[in-house]
Amino acid sequence: MLYGVAMITKKNLIFVILIAFLITSCDLLSIKEQQEKAAELCQIKGTVVAEQPTNGLIVALLRYKTGSFKNKDNWTLVDHYVLEKAGQWAFYSRPGTYFLTAFQDINNNKIFERNEPAIPFDSKKKFNCAPGEHKAGINLVIPHKGRIPGNAPVDISNLQARSKSEQLNVSLGQALAIGEVISLDDQRFSRENASKGLWKPFDFIWESKPGIYFLQPYDDNKIPVLFVHGINGTPIEFSFLIKNLDHSRFQPWIAYYPSGSQLINIATNLNRTIIQLKAQHHFKKTFLVAHSMGGLIARSMILENRKTFQEKLYASFISISTPWNGHSAAQIAKYAPAAVYSWLDMTPGSEFLTQLFYTENNIRPRHLPPHIPHSLIFTYLHGESDDGTISIESQLRPEAQEDATHLYGSLQSHNGVLEDLKTSQLINQLLFDADNE
Repeated sequence: MLYGVAMITKKNLIFVILIAFLITSCDLLSIKEQQEKAAELCQIKGTVVAEQPTNGLIVALLRYKTGSFKNKDNWTLVDHYVLEKAGQWAFYSRPGTYFLTAFQDINNNKIFERNEPAIPFDSKKKFNCAPGEHKAGINLVIPHKGRIPGNAPVDISNLQARSKSEQLNVSLGQALAIGEVISLDDQRFSRENASKGLWKPFDFIWESKPGIYFLQPYDDNKIPVLFVHGINGTPIEFSFLIKNLDHSRFQPWIAYYPSGSQLINIATNLNRTIIQLKAQHHFKKTFLVAHSMGGLIARSMILENRKTFQEKLYASFISISTPWNGHSAAQIAKYAPAAVYSWLDMTPGSEFLTQLFYTENNIRPRHLPPHIPHSLIFTYLHGESDDGTISIESQLRPEAQEDATHLYGSLQSHNGVLEDLKTSQLINQLLFDADNE
């Protein structure tokens, strides 16, 4: 194994000064307001199972407005969660009064039909969710003979808020993209929008619709490859790699997220999106290709999935230029009146970085599952201790090396590696090898 040598280069020093300038010159009040908005959301989590086991379950979150509980006009469907089988679900929503129901999607068409077993309405089961409240441990059981009277069928997938004013009353899940087909040329992937994801992450969620996008209709015969960008990044940075991907074997998916958010929350939401996509398309495996901070998120996704969801979602992981030990410039965030959450996570020695490699007591090592090979690609420049952005020392954190199946060095800059033909060829070979294991 090759370990890096700690050095502070002139480029790193300039980067530190630049970050300091941004922190003092940007709208700190805006950052604080964004974080306060996010903290207002209430979290509702639990599990669902059917008395008669079956594949295809949908949990629905309904918001109570006013009037009679039995009057359907007094309820609004604000979000739904699709599962391939019994398991965990979660919603992040505005404070209010809610009711949860769930049904067995026997036809796997996301349409609720009256002959499908469901949890009936019960006024005693409605509940309030206060600002910032965490409601966990809600265990839903779908009775085999349970039915919901009324008109049928109901297309769950079409019950989504469309206007911005409506979105303010729905759940976070309805603001996320789950397999929408889009072009990399779409305006929402612009660098201006990506910057908003760093400085105004809460507004970004409602205005730019983060999540997981397809670049072509889903194909049963091709393996999904999810590309995960870094801080202040956008999927267009993968344009060269996606263009040169072996499209005869693989279909490119792209993650898009507000990079100013807490990294564990980004990882959790991407995990849940993958689970819902698996419930819809029944693919057997997914490959991850991540750049820079995206590698931290991808590793967190794998570990979080193993701990919480216990689904075999991922079969291969390729990280490129990832700061496994954070970035020294991020330490300035600790002294700012208001700091972007992801900067705090990127601070060397942060709780997030530590828990990527160790259990909560920081004693036992935390490893990737043995069935997921990790190919670690690090970048560097001639005569330098970094790639112009991330130090070799951080990219080659010993724990990351020990957990990697393969190490590959690339004489490229931090972003230049994404437009390098040899890197593209290497990624295709690594994906091909993973597909044939």
